[in-house]
Amino acid sequence: MREVSVNKPAADVACAEMPGPSSPVSLQHISVTAGSRQLLDDVSVDFAANEITLIVGPSGVGKSILLRMIAGLTGTFESAIQVHGNVLINGAVTTAGDAGVVFQNFALFDEMSPVENLGFAKSSAVDAPLPQAPSELLDQLRVPSNVPTARLSGGQRQRLAIARTLMFNPAVILYDEPTSGLDPLTGKQVAELIEQTHRQYEKTSIIVTHDYRSLMPIADRVFLLNPENRTLSEMPRDQWDNIEAALQPMTTKVRKSEEVDEFPLVSDLRDRVTDFFVGTTQSLTALVGGLPGLLPIWKNPRWGLRYFWHFLMLVTGPTACLYLIASGLISGFVTTYFTFKFLPYSDYTEPLLVEDLLTALGFATYRIFVPVLACVLIAARCGAAVTADIGGRQFGNQLDAMRTFGAPPERYLLTPVIWSFLICTPVLSFLSFFAARLVSLVVFIFTHLGHGGNFWHYYFHRGLEEPDTVFYRGIGWLLAKLLFSGFGIAVIAYHGGVSPKQSSTDVSRSVTRTILWATLFVLFVHFVFAFFEFENIVPGGK
Repeated sequence: MREVSVNKPAADVACAEMPGPSSPVSLQHISVTAGSRQLLDDVSVDFAANEITLIVGPSGVGKSILLRMIAGLTGTFESAIQVHGNVLINGAVTTAGDAGVVFQNFALFDEMSPVENLGFAKSSAVDAPLPQAPSELLDQLRVPSNVPTARLSGGQRQRLAIARTLMFNPAVILYDEPTSGLDPLTGKQVAELIEQTHRQYEKTSIIVTHDYRSLMPIADRVFLLNPENRTLSEMPRDQWDNIEAALQPMTTKVRKSEEVDEFPLVSDLRDRVTDFFVGTTQSLTALVGGLPGLLPIWKNPRWGLRYFWHFLMLVTGPTACLYLIASGLISGFVTTYFTFKFLPYSDYTEPLLVEDLLTALGFATYRIFVPVLACVLIAARCGAAVTADIGGRQFGNQLDAMRTFGAPPERYLLTPVIWSFLICTPVLSFLSFFAARLVSLVVFIFTHLGHGGNFWHYYFHRGLEEPDTVFYRGIGWLLAKLLFSGFGIAVIAYHGGVSPKQSSTDVSRSVTRTILWATLFVLFVHFVFAFFEFENIVPGGK
């Protein structure tokens, strides 16, 4: 079980002129296990306020896990990672949103402009946000405000990530490998930027890295994460020149300790099967508990509505409408043309059955064919689109970034996703039906020249129209199964997206799982409804 929590800073509201005071960070009896490897064993250390603390160690020894613990993100750990102990900020157990994080891959919100990225952080601040306007901070850190976030250079994105965290105005800022992959000159510039913002805004800064050369000149203290004895200990300043010598044997030992898989294909298959069933179980469990996601509880309604519009356009945009209309056109043509084309002994039976065939065709198109087909296509197309969108955010740490700003994805993403599907499923289904109805009329007129459009209209709608109402018969049943299907697709798609992602391949696998299980869920819903919906129905009767 996980026993780590993450704290809430004291409610010291910053004055209008200066940022809030920094807070000391304390680790109490921290133990970390990743699979069969123990990374930390009963570690207790304190990080002083208003200092830049460097945590160094070889790759793969748990530095990023430790940073996520300090950030209060332990709830997002995979089941293989077990953590115990407490992390305190300013004496209180930390929770997500108490510390700001500058992620290694920046985790910027690419759908927002640079100014909007800072605006999101400012509106999410627990205490007083940074008194500067977002545009002023961007100018100060030399980030262009008129360039889309996705088109910024690597250095500009790095500065934007720092600016966004500063705008949130946390007392503690955590940096995850801020110079990873940078050349020495750029790494030095990033280090200078961190020092500049640290001194100017009086923050407690903690940096985890294996690139100590670029960052050691700005550090006040250096801690070494030792995988041999599973400790985190401070290095005396006079030993800093010996860091490379201390890390070399540790790095070699970590590489040798990694298990060599003699059967990679079997291992990969096992991992895929495990991920498949774990993800499926989580999605089905979440389906039961997804009802609270209907409540639009947003800290800032502006950004909640912004995400709602984003997902509404994603699942009900022009391409989705054209997709469902095309399916309706094909469905209307196939059902009408082939029903009469291959009627046995059509020369004798069709004149006797044409009225009843049209009535049955109208009833089945409205209540069975189009709803099932539309929901399956919505599950495949729209469910996959949402999973890919959220999966990309998960892989890019954007969901963790939202958590550090106190904006939980289950509120800002799940709620908009659910409502988008509750709207799109009936709308797209009815679009598909109207397209099918139109094509059915055209096909019937051209294949039955002796009958007109009025003949088709009367008998096609004979089992559907009700007197004194504009709604077709059975509208309640139809809406119920469409809404139930939409809700299930939304929850499955969301949880497919937020499942852990270590690579782009994981995103693709989650999309595949969503298509499979959302489609099966839709078919199951329509199957169950059929037992009750049509029990006392006489298609052509009154």
